[in-house]
Amino acid sequence: MSLIFNKKSSWAWCICALLLAGFLTNSLSNYLVSRNNVRKTLAESTLPLTSDNVYSEIQRDLLRPVFIASLMANDTFLRDWAIAGEKDRDAIVRYLHEIKIKYGTVSSFFVSDKTLKYYYAHGLLKTVSEDEPRDEWYFRVREMDEPYEINVDPDMANQDALTIFINYRVRDYAGNFIGATGVGLTVTKVNRLISRYEAKYDRQIYFVDASGNVVLRPSNSTMRGYDSLQEIEGLGERVADLLAGKTDSLTYKRLGDRRIMNCRYVPELDWYLIVEQSEATMMAPLRQELYLSIATALLTTALVAGICIFVVRSQKAKAECQNQELKESTRLIQEQRAAIEKETSELGALNLKLQTLNSEKDDFLGIVAHDLRNPLNSIIGLSELTLSELPDDDSTKEFKESLSHIHRSGEEMLELIDELLNVARIEAYHESFETQLIEWNPLLERTAQRFAEDASRKHIQLKLEIDATGETELKGVEEWMSVIVNNLLSNALKYSPEYSKVTLRTERTEHTVITRIQDSGPGISPDEQSKLFQKFVRLSAKPTGNEHSTGLGLYVVKQMCDRLGINIRVESGLGRGAIFILEQELHS
Repeated sequence: MSLIFNKKSSWAWCICALLLAGFLTNSLSNYLVSRNNVRKTLAESTLPLTSDNVYSEIQRDLLRPVFIASLMANDTFLRDWAIAGEKDRDAIVRYLHEIKIKYGTVSSFFVSDKTLKYYYAHGLLKTVSEDEPRDEWYFRVREMDEPYEINVDPDMANQDALTIFINYRVRDYAGNFIGATGVGLTVTKVNRLISRYEAKYDRQIYFVDASGNVVLRPSNSTMRGYDSLQEIEGLGERVADLLAGKTDSLTYKRLGDRRIMNCRYVPELDWYLIVEQSEATMMAPLRQELYLSIATALLTTALVAGICIFVVRSQKAKAECQNQELKESTRLIQEQRAAIEKETSELGALNLKLQTLNSEKDDFLGIVAHDLRNPLNSIIGLSELTLSELPDDDSTKEFKESLSHIHRSGEEMLELIDELLNVARIEAYHESFETQLIEWNPLLERTAQRFAEDASRKHIQLKLEIDATGETELKGVEEWMSVIVNNLLSNALKYSPEYSKVTLRTERTEHTVITRIQDSGPGISPDEQSKLFQKFVRLSAKPTGNEHSTGLGLYVVKQMCDRLGINIRVESGLGRGAIFILEQELHS
């Protein structure tokens, strides 16, 4: 032992201590950084995204019943039957029964304002009364200005099952209120949706009302033991802030487990959607990685300590053993190098796995965006067809406004999907690509022609000055170059006010073609110009015609220009508009 612990070998033990301290510090710092990133991702991205998905599914399930109730409220048979004095009760019962069977709703009804009778698919249910608390909904609908409401009530006609009702106001041909009609949708569909998402994402999902009472949760949820948020240990007074909208996420401990909670208000149901995730589940892989790093540090330190001990002892060995000791040291170094190379290989494999996961994310984004295009195109087409077939009178004004909103929202979603596809395509494309010669002037003219209608709608003069370039051919990818000009010209029209001018101008030098797209917008400050080509950036300037902006267009333009070797820059100042300049070398 005296050979191991003495003044001459103290330097070796200092090295081991420093090496072990460095390993442990690096492992712990990596673990803490990763833990903070996981928490931040859960609170700011993962849980809100799950909440958005559940909310979107709920809205989709509610859209069809709203449409059915709207058709019933505008059905001439229903209005004529009520105006004629409700003479044939069997006729309205058959009508409501057919609606229920045809559309698969759990309930269909009509309440006459003249007689206050409540008709449903099996006959006359009752006569509503202002003194009956269960009938408050009807007198609320009678007095409201909106065409319909969505509320959650027990369904008397369905053994008081909790039901989502679409209550639609019915007017006669003079616009007078004559009753309320609609359909019911059981909350079991929402329950199945929650169960599916809980199983898919390994998260707890449930609904609470404005007081924090749990109103809807899966039958196998671990939250069955709690009737309200106030009963959950660790939440305490923070429930009030959560339900008041002062915060949309918080972290607390329940049964020793740290949990992250996200809250979202669902106005259609007047409920709050709660999504929470156990941190332990997400942190398990990180802890395993930490333990592995610590074990590796200890093993490496022990190996170094052994080498140091061997060096100290070798100093006392005889001269004839020096060569053997040198060989032994060389062997140990080779083993250590092999271990390092193995770890390097493992790190490379992990890096490749991360790249694969990132690629799968891009593929998933592309698949989702592609799958959304068909239903969105159907929505846009159906709304256009319905708008064109509706009569142009006051009775369809509100419905046409709703359809116009649906059509406009569909187009905005389609634009966002196209931008997301462009982002996914350009970020995922790392291989070399094949270029071709492209006639530049015809491409610019085609793009300007596509935006002629948009310019005319805002009374903007779209001016082309491209004669100087003649029959210029540039080398590139036609699809990408079309996207570049399309996005820049679209932005110029969006941010230019009415009765202004947008100019697309080209000029040719000895070796380059310069294309300028100039708008008459508010301009871009120097501070914002540095963020101009970043992803999801929205500047202080707003589109002048309430056009939709995704924050991705200029990011896509910049990425494509870099890939194609096109230099892009902007010249602008507040109040002076903006000029986007493209410079590309001529094909020799």
